[in-house]
Amino acid sequence: MPPVPRRTALALPLVVTAPLARAQEAPSARPVTVIVPFAPGGGADVVARIVLAQAAPADGAFVVENRAGAGGNIGMEALARAAPDGGTLGIVSISTHGVNPTLYRRLPFDPVADFTPIALLSLQPVVVAVRADSPIRDMAGLVALKDREMTYGSSGNGTSGHMAGELLRMRAGLRTMHVPYRGSGPAWTDLLGGRVDLVVDNVQAGLPHHAGGRARILAVSSAAPIPALPGVPTVGGTVPGYAVNSWNGLAAPARLPAPVRDRLAASAAAWLRRDDLRARYRDLGIAVPEDTGPAYLAAFVRQQIAMWAPVVRESGMRAD
Repeated sequence: MPPVPRRTALALPLVVTAPLARAQEAPSARPVTVIVPFAPGGGADVVARIVLAQAAPADGAFVVENRAGAGGNIGMEALARAAPDGGTLGIVSISTHGVNPTLYRRLPFDPVADFTPIALLSLQPVVVAVRADSPIRDMAGLVALKDREMTYGSSGNGTSGHMAGELLRMRAGLRTMHVPYRGSGPAWTDLLGGRVDLVVDNVQAGLPHHAGGRARILAVSSAAPIPALPGVPTVGGTVPGYAVNSWNGLAAPARLPAPVRDRLAASAAAWLRRDDLRARYRDLGIAVPEDTGPAYLAAFVRQQIAMWAPVVRESGMRAD
């Protein structure tokens, strides 16, 4: 039986109203459901709530519905099967639309044909981290340990941390073994407890441990350093050509009318231009994409599937 979805009205603190950009000319009293295919508090959930909280107080409300399970596939199947009328949207991600098309032999949806891309909402690096007392001081020191078997934890199979960790293993020639956890919390707990050598995980999960001196972030996976981690270099500074970002986007079911899509895309672009959103993003190590529109997201999804397919196959990873 799939998990019972959790519905929460977006709020500051309780309800955020927004222009609904629905198919009807007149706004409906029914709120727009935004499906997040992961548990509350995860990266996709955080991005959804930050972005949608910028919406204007007119014409209705967005309600987040967390439908976690099967690596995001349960929520995405629900989105694909929803009516294409603007009443149901969803958060797509590197896992659901970059990795899962190769990781799973069969998906209950087509990641391209069954969705209407609306906007790319965020780009966020993952971090490579060790315990504060680890003898590994920097990325050069890590890469120098090519002959040593090491373990790295992530928040689960097929997550951005897992994919970034496998790509690092391949590019740097490391002998690392992946240890999947059911979420970021257990992975960091085991890092701090000395049960894994490294953690490769989303930046939001790593920031508190780094700031508190419990762990040390060696590098970020993005192409450039990020303001949230001053002085922390990129992985690519040691492993040339390495650059990875986790990401989230906004999508609707296929066959969403073009006027509804375009109005939603324009609203999302306006939200992402707000100074308060950009400040919150900076604090969490998240970047605003340079291009966010439907055509860009459509091409981006195809590029991500092509990028991660060989990594999935070469690593031999399996779905949970």
